[in-house]
Amino acid sequence: MELHESLYALGRSQGRELFNDADSFRGALDDYLDEDSASTGDINLLVDAVRLGAYQAMMSMLESGADADRAVSEAGSRLARDRGSADVGGAKWALAVLGYASGKVSDAQVRRYRTQHASAPLPPPAGPPTVFPPTGTPASSPTPPISSPPHPIASQPPPTSPVWPSSGPTPGVPGSAPAPIAGGSYAAPPPSYGGYGHTAPKKKRKVWPYILIGAVVLALVLGGGIFALTQLGDGDDTDEPDKAKTSDTPEGPDVSFEAINERYTSLAAMVTSGMDECVAADPQSGQDERIECTFPNGKLVLTTYTSIAELKAARQRRLNYAEGTIVSDVESGAYYRFDPTTADEESAAPPILYWDSQAGVQSAELTGSAGVTADQLDPAFQAVSATVTPPDGATDIAVTDFNELFGITNCNRIPTEVDGETEESECRRSGRRTWVGKFAKVNDLRRYRANAKTLTEQDEDLVVDYWYNDDNGNGEQDEDEPEQGKIYGYIEEQDGGENYGVLYIDDLDCRCYLQMYDKGQGDPVKLYNVIFP
Repeated sequence: MELHESLYALGRSQGRELFNDADSFRGALDDYLDEDSASTGDINLLVDAVRLGAYQAMMSMLESGADADRAVSEAGSRLARDRGSADVGGAKWALAVLGYASGKVSDAQVRRYRTQHASAPLPPPAGPPTVFPPTGTPASSPTPPISSPPHPIASQPPPTSPVWPSSGPTPGVPGSAPAPIAGGSYAAPPPSYGGYGHTAPKKKRKVWPYILIGAVVLALVLGGGIFALTQLGDGDDTDEPDKAKTSDTPEGPDVSFEAINERYTSLAAMVTSGMDECVAADPQSGQDERIECTFPNGKLVLTTYTSIAELKAARQRRLNYAEGTIVSDVESGAYYRFDPTTADEESAAPPILYWDSQAGVQSAELTGSAGVTADQLDPAFQAVSATVTPPDGATDIAVTDFNELFGITNCNRIPTEVDGETEESECRRSGRRTWVGKFAKVNDLRRYRANAKTLTEQDEDLVVDYWYNDDNGNGEQDEDEPEQGKIYGYIEEQDGGENYGVLYIDDLDCRCYLQMYDKGQGDPVKLYNVIFP
């Protein structure tokens, strides 16, 4: 795979916005490219194209409709000047490579500029035909009132077999003795890369054939001019349409609401419901079509991808487990909701709602305008009758097994409260508010567990215990029944002065936890006795 093809694949996997940040781009190149893929000088040249703004200038010209060769030439000349280099050909080559990686410059153009790169070695014999990349640049939680207990955390592991708790803190049983703890809450082308080369010198051409050709052309021009004058003088044809001005350029996609609704039925029954207007936008790399619609509370972007692989790549770039997210990632269609105010009540970041359809190879993304909250964005999603259903409770199988084991019911999905949580729900246990969550990584759960342990120690070890799988049902922990999770109880003081008892239980295999709050009695031991009577 040649260098420009490798960068196209890099941009498709990590997003074309990578090319806008010089430091991130350099780091990605060091991680992604093989040692013999490019020289240090070529990598520095590419990074400087981004760092000095030449790449951004080229993209601005291309997006404004400039010819690719002109944009590459002007931006390359600027890059050479800013670097104080006489290698203008090399600078243009670097811009052409980045243009190809962004889906704006053809393979043939990159190879043509490569011949101007004076420092490059000769390329190997030509490989299989190169494919030109697609045109375009790629690519709320029910918060408790002040008098209510705050919420806990979540995580996400594989399902585990049913487990059973120990009978409680019992002297002489490992883990049942109180221990000091503290309390509180908490599509690239296939040829192989072979460097850059120079074209062979061109043969000298004879002059006389061109003189003869010039005479013939002059006669044709004069004859055509006389013919045009006679036609202009004929008044009978003045009302005929000027067929010479007819353009063969294909028109853009139909952006009428009816047509859009018909094309995007895989995403919603009526995807334009509530929209003010929709316009066609330039598709990015890996996209066949991109439609942007506006409505009072924000913007809707509809995208059709060139393949399922491109859809999955876009999905991977969008989904994350940041604080304030609700994620449902299934093969047929993913759902993602982000509420920035979960992490920071004063955040000015826009809320986002995304969903997609693998069958339709399409996605939709709603972004709120300035000042619009995630709760205000939800009605726009509900109005279109989307084909994807947001999760309304615990969805991970291991979490549902964990809930069943400890009698947790009536769970409602909420935005995650901690980075790294894959899901979180507010539930009930014996009338007490109980939060259940799951982490993507064991270490994230361990850190959350350490916080609960610290809070227990501060409250003089009100509850310190562990639980295990009593597989044989004999009520005793045997050697083949290891510890399954920790149990901590502590007191949490609210701003209004009211104290809540909190019981924390986790499952390391599941990477999930629960935090149950009492009704203001400040008695975690009582909660322990509810779970382990």
